[in-house]
Amino acid sequence: MNKDQRLSSAIHILIALDYVGGFLNSQHLAVSLQSNPGFIRRILSQLSKAGLVVSEKRKGGGSKLARNPAKITIADVYLALGPNRVFKSFEKKPFEKCRVSCCIKTSLDSVYENIESAMLNQMKKITLKQVIKKMKSGM
Repeated sequence: MNKDQRLSSAIHILIALDYVGGFLNSQHLAVSLQSNPGFIRRILSQLSKAGLVVSEKRKGGGSKLARNPAKITIADVYLALGPNRVFKSFEKKPFEKCRVSCCIKTSLDSVYENIESAMLNQMKKITLKQVIKKMKSGM
């Protein structure tokens, strides 16, 4: 099962922008993340729409943080990336002769919503500045 790394990539981008203290383009960020510049641009677009970065599309342009890292929570970053579902229940039509198959989706949806709500509440307590501090202590 592949894991979605967009949140980790977005946090990496934001920390790199803070580290440089100015504009960085998608090419430089792609090297840092060992990724594709197109993937970086898609994430930057989402972060920009959420007001987390400011981007300039001119020669020598790029993106920079729009807010102080102490004012950006991990929840802000997570929500900027669009509708996220960490867990998904079944999307296929239930097998009508099986009681489990008929009931599992609603049961799991409720359980997963509670888990994701708790996760989001925890993310709201962690700022980008705290992650930067933790990262710098390991440098």
